[in-house]
Amino acid sequence: MKTARQLSVAILVFVCMVSLYGSYHMITDPTGSSLGFPSYLLNGTFLSSYAITGWILLFTMGLFGIITIISVLKKISIYSILIMLQGLIICIFVIVEIILISETFIIQYVFLIIGIALIGLGFLQNQRKIAVESEKKNHPAPAPKSHHHKHRKHK
Repeated sequence: MKTARQLSVAILVFVCMVSLYGSYHMITDPTGSSLGFPSYLLNGTFLSSYAITGWILLFTMGLFGIITIISVLKKISIYSILIMLQGLIICIFVIVEIILISETFIIQYVFLIIGIALIGLGFLQNQRKIAVESEKKNHPAPAPKSHHHKHRKHK
């Protein structure tokens, strides 16, 4: 299971880096030109600039991604659920983006695959955790043997 955890962290670090970079540029340059985003993509949407998208990206994938990475590294009990949630957030973000701009790009498909992969990795790790806990419950560790007999006086 260590491999699944490491792969999850690697993917999450990538998503965080891209999200933090993108959100920074969307917030500081709401025109999108610093990222090469054409302004016509916003035509027909309720958005007048990329700033709102940048803030959403910052919190949902950047900061939440950091929280998820920390929870995985510290092996906090709900880390597998957070991994699945991050994958779901990515998928929802991309699907909403596709619906809003009515145009698709390869990067959107890449992030959909990443989102689905995170959901699968989180599910795999969650199932493993459930199996281990069930095994411990059904077969508890034997009680430590007492060394009391060694200290008895023989007559």
